[in-house]
Amino acid sequence: MPSPAEHATSRATPAHRGRGVAMTASGAPSRTDRVYEAIVDDICTGRLTPGTPLRQERLAERFEVSRQPIQQALLLLRNQGLLRDFGRRGLEVAPVAADLVGHVYELRGVIDGPAARLAAERHDEPWLARATEIVEAGHRARSEGAFAQMIAADVEFHRAVVDAAANPLIAESAEVMWRNVHRLMSEVLLHDGGPLWVWEDHTDILGAIARRDGAEAEHLAVRHARHAQWMILEAMSGVPAT
Repeated sequence: MPSPAEHATSRATPAHRGRGVAMTASGAPSRTDRVYEAIVDDICTGRLTPGTPLRQERLAERFEVSRQPIQQALLLLRNQGLLRDFGRRGLEVAPVAADLVGHVYELRGVIDGPAARLAAERHDEPWLARATEIVEAGHRARSEGAFAQMIAADVEFHRAVVDAAANPLIAESAEVMWRNVHRLMSEVLLHDGGPLWVWEDHTDILGAIARRDGAEAEHLAVRHARHAQWMILEAMSGVPAT
């Protein structure tokens, strides 16, 4: 059975995570795609929060490009729902809607379960050691109240499970999903914290993978996705998660 390392080159690279990225003749991303990717990363990591206006002239200065690629990137982001109209001919970062949470976590339910089952079948010892370190780091971050680190560890753990699954199509789909998950968690959990059961779930999922119990790993991963959806919706409604 091929190891996760042998499939590493099949994973989607960061430049390909949001959409199909157009390449120039030299093989580099186009100016429009470079601007698009950077703004998406800023939104999904919380550097650009809902309601933040985006000014074309400032973006053109930041990226050292003309307004044309800026306009094209902003139009795409608006069409994707990440930006919305603001004032006269302006755009701002759109708020997170409850239906987005539902869409994202429907996809999580489809991806996370099979990824965990395949990870149980295909992981190796170096991967298990690394995944254990990630879970331990998440527990520490939670106990210290370091929520940004907790969110990063959460995403890293689930991406590690996808890596161990060694399926490039799952990996490509998961990158689109996790960009949105990161955004949701950044905007909600940095204000409301994260309940202990999140990392207890991760510990249980990892334990099932370590035992090569694919059925149990899949069950726990799907249950965890449902719990996470509930947590985010509760935080958005202003009811503390427990």
